[in-house]
Amino acid sequence: MTTTTLDSTISETTDRIAILELIGRLALLLDARDWNALEQLFTDTVYSDRTSLLGGEPVTLSAAEFVDGWRQTLQNMDAVHHLITCHVINLDGDQATCAANMQGTHVLANTSGGPIWTVGGRHDYQLERTPDGWKIAGLTFTIQWATGNMHIVTLAAAGAASS
Repeated sequence: MTTTTLDSTISETTDRIAILELIGRLALLLDARDWNALEQLFTDTVYSDRTSLLGGEPVTLSAAEFVDGWRQTLQNMDAVHHLITCHVINLDGDQATCAANMQGTHVLANTSGGPIWTVGGRHDYQLERTPDGWKIAGLTFTIQWATGNMHIVTLAAAGAASS
């Protein structure tokens, strides 16, 4: 039989709220394209697996390199909007995981097709408690569906969008 104390329940609840706020902050800062603040949400090195979307192999990057990948892809978009929901958090001491649904809408006016690409899937986060609070140590994105013009991602990354 597991004994739960009020202190352990409060601590677990506090951790869960901090993780929810961290992931919420991720979506808001990504959409605001606040790259410096976004980098602060991650541990020094970040495991990244976007192989279901891009192919290749998972990588481990510095937080700056990880965020720079998003900057290169999203900076030139006219708008981006990410929704992250249905969080399921598992706590294990100073480490945690969180599975959540994600939908990202990307907008770029261009002459080669539609202006919108929307993608949906699952985010699996690896999280670590640090002296500065909870941080994201890893992110796996598993695509489940997409609609629209994925080519706008290439156009935005190249800075070659034309009106």
